[in-house]
Amino acid sequence: MTPYVIAALLAAALVQETPDPVAERPVLPQGFDVLDEEAQDEALRALEQSADPDDPATAGEEALVRAQFAFATGDYRTALIYSETASAAGLPRGATLAGLIHLNGVIEAADDATAVRFFRRASVLEEPVATYYLGVMAREGRGGLQPSEAPGFFARAAREGHILGMIEYARVLKASPVPQDAAEAMEWAERAASQNHPEAMYEFARMLDDWERGPQDFERARYWYGRAAGAGHAEAALQAGLMAAEGVGGEEDPVAALALVRQSAELGFAPAQGQYGLMLHQGWNGAGPDPEAAAGWFRQGAEGGDGEAAYLYALALATGDGVETDLPEAYYWTLRARRHLDGSVNEDVDRQRLEAGLENVLPVGLRSEIEARLSIGG
Repeated sequence: MTPYVIAALLAAALVQETPDPVAERPVLPQGFDVLDEEAQDEALRALEQSADPDDPATAGEEALVRAQFAFATGDYRTALIYSETASAAGLPRGATLAGLIHLNGVIEAADDATAVRFFRRASVLEEPVATYYLGVMAREGRGGLQPSEAPGFFARAAREGHILGMIEYARVLKASPVPQDAAEAMEWAERAASQNHPEAMYEFARMLDDWERGPQDFERARYWYGRAAGAGHAEAALQAGLMAAEGVGGEEDPVAALALVRQSAELGFAPAQGQYGLMLHQGWNGAGPDPEAAAGWFRQGAEGGDGEAAYLYALALATGDGVETDLPEAYYWTLRARRHLDGSVNEDVDRQRLEAGLENVLPVGLRSEIEARLSIGG
């Protein structure tokens, strides 16, 4: 075993304890190998058999395998030790992984400036994942980078073949006031979508669909929304379903419309949950209206923060449609419906009328209690 690996193993032994719990475990970027323990051991044995023990790169490759496994299993301190070893051996993915550990703040000593240093080291060696994350950090003004640097990083990552870099560079060009940039934005979005990446396919569909400088090619938009939905993209599934329901970009297809909206709802997308409930209420399931099932979906969408779903659930509670009548709860959800999921104001006149009607029948003291419950997030 080489001195590099011995040092890494000794250092790792000092921190072999249960990793600190984190709210949401970061994942390895696309293209990084994620090996289970058996596959890791096999890979390490192959390296030992084929590598030159005097070559520092051998230690780096061995450390990188261990770093990726430790990262994937949540042992970030061990992952940092091995990724730093791989970085010192000249492997750009080792530096990238060390940068990700600092970027995600999963160790006590996490530091944005250190993340930038590791990402720069990897980016110089043409590692597109590192270049992409430099763009992300620059956009957020982190680690000493400036937002004005982000487009350049995204452009480099895109040209190096990084799909998320292509998406972000397309968005940069989309926001540009330069007329010639619109065509290039479409080109990069399509190039990313052609890689079958769900977010890329969705973004390209949106640019085809409702971008004012785009082609408004609804047929192609519907196709790409459908492709993204097939890859599990919840928002794309809703858009594809709505287009199928309305016959936009092709024939009306109520069966496909219901299936796509249901897919989006079951994936947890709150606006789709309200929409699916509405379709059930209207009898799109072919078995007649189902107000009880509809109310259940209205509630899920409302709890997910969708203003339209909150209004529909409030209306069901106020009228006893599919649920027991509960005017105080209806008032609560009417107030929750004041804003949409994106924070914008819900200007629906029907919602305003329902709120006013409930104010007329509920005592002032009860309304104050409900409003207080809302203000503390109850």
